[in-house]
Amino acid sequence: MRVERGASQVLFGLLPGQTADLEGRIWRVMRWLDPVPIPLDQDAVRASLLHAIAPWITTGKDDGLGRDLHARATVEVVRLNMDRGVLVEPFPQQWRCKQCGSLASKRDERCSCGGRSRAQMQFVTYHECGASGAPTLPRCRTHNAVAVRLPGTATARELRFFCPQCRTALTPGGFPFQPCSCGDGGKSLTVHRAAVVFSPRFAVLVNPPDPSDAAHLRAAGGGARALEWILNGMDADDPTSGRQTFAGLRDTLRQSGLSDQAARDLAQAAVDKGEADAGDGTADIGLPDSVRDKAYEEALSLASAVRGGRTRVSDMVDGTTPPLRTLYEGAYYDAMRRAHLEGVELLDNFPVATLAFAYTRGDLDPGAARLVPFRERGGLRAYGSLTRTEALLFRLDPLRVYQHLKRAGHRLPDADDPQGARLALLERIGIPHPAQEDPQALGGDLLTLVHSYAHRTVRRLASFAGIERDGLAEYLLPHHLSFVIYAASRGNFVLGGLQAVFETSLHRFLQDLVDGESRCALDPGCRSGGGACMACLHLGEPSCRWFNRFLNRSELFGPQGFLKEST
Repeated sequence: MRVERGASQVLFGLLPGQTADLEGRIWRVMRWLDPVPIPLDQDAVRASLLHAIAPWITTGKDDGLGRDLHARATVEVVRLNMDRGVLVEPFPQQWRCKQCGSLASKRDERCSCGGRSRAQMQFVTYHECGASGAPTLPRCRTHNAVAVRLPGTATARELRFFCPQCRTALTPGGFPFQPCSCGDGGKSLTVHRAAVVFSPRFAVLVNPPDPSDAAHLRAAGGGARALEWILNGMDADDPTSGRQTFAGLRDTLRQSGLSDQAARDLAQAAVDKGEADAGDGTADIGLPDSVRDKAYEEALSLASAVRGGRTRVSDMVDGTTPPLRTLYEGAYYDAMRRAHLEGVELLDNFPVATLAFAYTRGDLDPGAARLVPFRERGGLRAYGSLTRTEALLFRLDPLRVYQHLKRAGHRLPDADDPQGARLALLERIGIPHPAQEDPQALGGDLLTLVHSYAHRTVRRLASFAGIERDGLAEYLLPHHLSFVIYAASRGNFVLGGLQAVFETSLHRFLQDLVDGESRCALDPGCRSGGGACMACLHLGEPSCRWFNRFLNRSELFGPQGFLKEST
């Protein structure tokens, strides 16, 4: 059988182990045939997967995937081979005679009643351990046969099994108990297409660097060099341009396996000999290892994004006619100041990789059921697609963020410029992971501010860009007070709605962002219940990678809200 499906349909509906309705029958995917490797930087892939599986690591149900990723296991990332496709098998192999209800294991088996037509049973068993199969059928001890009477519903317990020859009832109702071979209780049973039978788990790897680009960035100074670039205002399009710096060289040497002190000594020797610049010392701040690694990771991601091509408002001023120059220099900059933004930039070649790396059976809540990673020949595998789309980078004004958090009661050292504000926050912050229940107060408040701002942006931007809300997605960079909103296309076609907003109506959009309706239709219940719900800030799962946590309208529009302060 050959059935045509698009690559995105296969990625979201035909993963190994998943069942599907094709040509009027039920099939189970055995494997993708000769999938094509996707070259992605392994460090970026591992970091994205660790972010995605945080809820399962917390509950201890990640099946060792977190341990493997921390041990730097290689993740083979592949895409569909459109010429070879997907191999499927009929499943389950249980066929009901449409005339008498007798069940057989072959579709073409002739029924004793003379019936020639059989329909496939749609019930399957599943267990949290990952096991799935065809249900065990009760059989008549005398005639070794079984038939079923359908109740007209999809409820398995209402099925009635009987012997087609002696008409003896075989069960009081439904299938008999289905023990699981793992020894941990029995299997559950339902129709094959139910989400609890197979729920794929995806990671969205936003702005994944090409391995060669990633190697270049790391060899040129890595995260330390990129952090210096951010702290100095991101003026250059390439953070690796110019001479190597002390911080960049130290980081490169440290990644090669040298101790921190040895790396410092060698880097200082290079500076003393004039072979590297001393830099301004901003990237050599004392950060905890976990904070430093995340700050470096986000800095490298930002550097990779702008290396792919960016357009700033200042770039559009040059060469434009006087009316447009007035718009960009006047209304655009005024609107950004009112929205407390340091800048808005267009990224017109923004890569997004969607990776299916595991699945669960049973409870759909993240971390509730055991995670079952895809493995091939003993190694980890992720099935994915890589597309390039348009995006807008929003950078919050660091001094405004610093002042907002200080007014909220957080103890921070004095800072009177953007760089000082960034340093004051980086030295003290601990950004929580998506499933964390007891976040650091400063990190939790900062993440809530950035995340709420991003969701507000998606919900207001969709109408301006002419894109469905679920067609936009977020990528947070909280350590650097930034986020990216990108068009979450599932193909190579990009509508251009974000570019149109950026070039013609950014000022109107930002005015609506600040002054548009900020109340919730479900207030006062929403306000008293956390300040975020589906009617005001929540987004669909494909758009939000943080499970709609760390959101609160009060951070933006409360009495001391970020967008209410000195607007």
